Amino acid sequence: MNVASLEWIVALLIVSAVFFALEDIRHRQVLFAICDGAFLVTQSLGAWAWGVLAAFLVTGYVAGSSLAKRPSQMVLALYLCTIVGAFLVIKQYSFLLGIVPASVFEKKIVVVGLSYMLFRQIHFVVDAWQGQIEAPSFWTYLNYQLNLFGLQAGPIQRYQDFSTHWGKLKPVLSDKYDILQTYLRLFWGIVKVLGLAAICLWAYTTVLQSYLTRATGWRCMIDFLLVLYLFPAYLYFNFSGYCDIVISGAALLGIRMPENFTNPFLSRNIGELWTRWHRTLGLWIRDYLFTPLFKGSVERWPKLTSPLIFIAYLVAFSLAGLWHGSTWNFLVFGILNGIGIGCAKAWEMYLVRRRGRPGLKAYLQSTRVRTLAVVATAHYFSFTLIFWSHDMGESVAILKRLGSTLIR
Repeated sequence: MNVASLEWIVALLIVSAVFFALEDIRHRQVLFAICDGAFLVTQSLGAWAWGVLAAFLVTGYVAGSSLAKRPSQMVLALYLCTIVGAFLVIKQYSFLLGIVPASVFEKKIVVVGLSYMLFRQIHFVVDAWQGQIEAPSFWTYLNYQLNLFGLQAGPIQRYQDFSTHWGKLKPVLSDKYDILQTYLRLFWGIVKVLGLAAICLWAYTTVLQSYLTRATGWRCMIDFLLVLYLFPAYLYFNFSGYCDIVISGAALLGIRMPENFTNPFLSRNIGELWTRWHRTLGLWIRDYLFTPLFKGSVERWPKLTSPLIFIAYLVAFSLAGLWHGSTWNFLVFGILNGIGIGCAKAWEMYLVRRRGRPGLKAYLQSTRVRTLAVVATAHYFSFTLIFWSHDMGESVAILKRLGSTLIR
């Protein structure tokens, strides 16, 4: 069931109307859990998918609970390697062909939301190992992982944040104005997904077909620019609209979900963009990929801090790119974003050496510089999305078409 569908919206409005009429918090939790289960049932999971989902959830809770009581770096590493390896096999990553038996790829297992559950699982287990989650509850953990408002596409909520609201499950909307604003946001999210995103996607596919088959000369350049702009617009309206719907829906049932978009195309560099675009993913990359990689490498090679920070960015975003999909184009997308962040960091370090901290501050406060940086960042990120939206063959075809036009 699509969260922008009429059935989903009607069900949400009905449940939210009676939810807080239940006086006992346990009854509200049970109703919430029933909604989670009903949403899963609508996804038409096969028997194998249900089995994989159950194993994924149980092993995650057991690992987190055990590490909370008896922290062990070896056990943590073993579990993370196992769960990530299982994820790669289930998602049938193309680079595994020739490494694992071909029979493994004969059966396609689709588990809705598995990619996002993996990120929540890693967070849960790592934070439990670090002592940030002392006594996890299986009931809370289960609803945290199967929360229908964050199951398909985020936001990636932390267990501690979810458990705070889950333990109270009382209205988070303080007055009629907040309630009205929430319903307006819900409506605006539907308009984004079913209206603006749909229009952008239709225009994008139409222009792309013209660009690849018929456009020449200046028409080709114009079509390329439209291709460059229309897909990011579609992705933004579709994804941010989805987030508007689920964040609003969760608020109506007493769960405050984290924000996921904050004017991303006003970012002055790629690093800032990932704190505004799918920001919960950007923060997850920072906390669970970049920081451990950088900290661990610097502790071992303290004299190589400058090059190591770029390597850490590149590795972290390469892995994040692969998380988006099982084909090589997603790796290229991740690498390009890692390079973008590394270049922004290198430029900042250069300015500090050349002008000092006061010079860097003056540079950052320049309106003209910020405007140029915002325009450049938006275009660079849009360029990286060429590899996100197509397989490698199609992405290369788009760029070759542009190159041949420019050469002429």
